[in-house]
Amino acid sequence: MTPSPDTAAAIRADLADHPGAALEDVAVRTETSVAEVLACLPAGEAVLAPGAAFEEVMAEIARWGEITLVMNTGDVILEAKGPLPEGRVAQGFFNLQGRPIGGHIRSGACAQVAFVARSLFGMDTRSVQFLDARGGVLFKVYLGRDAARALIPAQMTAFDALRARLAPEVMA
Repeated sequence: MTPSPDTAAAIRADLADHPGAALEDVAVRTETSVAEVLACLPAGEAVLAPGAAFEEVMAEIARWGEITLVMNTGDVILEAKGPLPEGRVAQGFFNLQGRPIGGHIRSGACAQVAFVARSLFGMDTRSVQFLDARGGVLFKVYLGRDAARALIPAQMTAFDALRARLAPEVMA
């Protein structure tokens, strides 16, 4: 989603006033969607792949080891840490059958996959964010951290390779 020039200016002003804020918070404050906020991030912080890549992205993430899956409804932020299980499609859902992460995702609801590399609350992060057709976030997968709270190098390499393969164009 490409915001209008006035909307983009409001988003960029909010990002300047609240560096490292959660994208959902910026979207609420500017009355926009997360997709519009992503479009206003500095060059290189977010790139998009088509939602049709959903199953491929999930299969790759299942090989990364421990990650943090996040669902943010605004009133609730749920996090689950662990390896993402492999999934399969059945009865209209992409089914994750594992622990501690399991569930059923209507993969057809994923319109875009965003690869996001930015600072959040003062820490470098890498996340894969699955967006719906309205520009909202279905869920996010954050790369894991080691005992020193540093991003896991092998996951960063895998993230960069997947992003380069599926989303080579940096959002402007």
